[in-house]
Amino acid sequence: MWPFGPPNVARLDAKGNVESLVRAAGYKKDPAVREAARLALEKRLDWLVSTLDSRNIRHVVTCRAALKVVGEPAVTKLVDVLEKGDTGRRRDAAFGLGEVGLPSGVPALKVALRDDDETVRVLAVKALGRIDDERVPALIEKALRDRDDAVRYHASAELKKLRRRARKRGTAAPDAEK
Repeated sequence: MWPFGPPNVARLDAKGNVESLVRAAGYKKDPAVREAARLALEKRLDWLVSTLDSRNIRHVVTCRAALKVVGEPAVTKLVDVLEKGDTGRRRDAAFGLGEVGLPSGVPALKVALRDDDETVRVLAVKALGRIDDERVPALIEKALRDRDDAVRYHASAELKKLRRRARKRGTAAPDAEK
């Protein structure tokens, strides 16, 4: 990927090349390069979150990958959007919290399970399914009693995935669908 040495993060940052910064954040040979790329992406956090609205799928995919690299600061920003944004932005934020996959997003996703918008609730269920946290199975079980079929369907699917992952790890599977 970087055939002539480590990526020049300062140059990529100056150019605003988010896609290359995401790749640089995966540079395995030097943790300092990875951290510099993460910090450069963190500086663009507002732009990354706003670009989730883009119709350009490449930009959206790149922003999602960048948010995952940024980590905890991205969770804070996405939680804020989930709490205060319009419907489309809440959908983006719920999906983004699942992409980042950190347990600190669980409380906001718990609240999103009661959102007025069915799609926000579905995305919250799917996001919870991507987060490794002991609170997740109980929250997804509650979604099995949602008023909308789509939410119940996705909750059931996510619980099945959780059980499969638990079996692979050799841990106790979460109880659900009694």
